[in-house]
Amino acid sequence: MESTRSCSRRTFGHEHTLAAGTITFKHFFRIKGIDRVLPPGAYEVITDEEMIEGLSFAAFRRVATLIMVRAAPPRSSTMEMISIGSVDLADAQRIDASAPRD
Repeated sequence: MESTRSCSRRTFGHEHTLAAGTITFKHFFRIKGIDRVLPPGAYEVITDEEMIEGLSFAAFRRVATLIMVRAAPPRSSTMEMISIGSVDLADAQRIDASAPRD
């Protein structure tokens, strides 16, 4: 399993940032909110963060985590962007990392 291997960040004004990274799963996996088992591979993950105002330093709060997955058959040639929980993603990564090697 690799964790956010490549990452790019875009800031929109001073209020929002988007960060995109790639996460690799070595085994079939599930994430709460996605109604099917996903195959091993690299997945783009995008996080949307907003600035917490009123602080004397810059701090951001995550407002969304999105994952890009192939659409379910028969439209598997297209991609879907699905909103997931960051804790659910971390759980899937932990399970993948602890799965026995093939």
